[in-house]
Amino acid sequence: MDPIKDLKTEHEAVRMTLSILEKISTDIDRSGRIAGGDHIDALLEFFSVFVDKCHHGKEEKLLFPALEEVGVGKEGGPIGVMLAEHRQGRELVGAMRAAMTKYRQGEAAAANRFSEAAKAYIDLLNRHIEKENNVLFSIAERHLPKDTLSELKKGFDRLETEEIGTGRHAEFHRMLENLEEKYLQ
Repeated sequence: MDPIKDLKTEHEAVRMTLSILEKISTDIDRSGRIAGGDHIDALLEFFSVFVDKCHHGKEEKLLFPALEEVGVGKEGGPIGVMLAEHRQGRELVGAMRAAMTKYRQGEAAAANRFSEAAKAYIDLLNRHIEKENNVLFSIAERHLPKDTLSELKKGFDRLETEEIGTGRHAEFHRMLENLEEKYLQ
């Protein structure tokens, strides 16, 4: 599989988690409380490890530098926008994690803060994925030479093993299948 297709495939897994998070957020808005805290913990782990360390790591450490080498702008360009959105995503995951901690400590109002951060994260990542799939990845496919794409694929595989560990990718997919069955069917 080519590296751009790998990233797009990962986006589909991320979209599924966002749909699950949306369902959880709707339930919180309706009830005023957080149920399924273990599922939320699993999603937050997915967002921190799979989305940020692995997926965004592939982009930030490998794809974006390769695009810069062929003249794609960082400051004021598409790469700069993607980096800013990665930072916003990290902040929103941190806000969800903090709200969960407060909720578990007995602060009922933290449920609403969790839901607000979740909705902002869902919106941010859905828009982010659209930009990457339809703009940035198209630029990469048009401008990156085949040998660079081949090296990116090798780098992606190496980063995945180093950042999240052997077999962890498959564990996340099994977790997603279980959560999909519970929340989306």
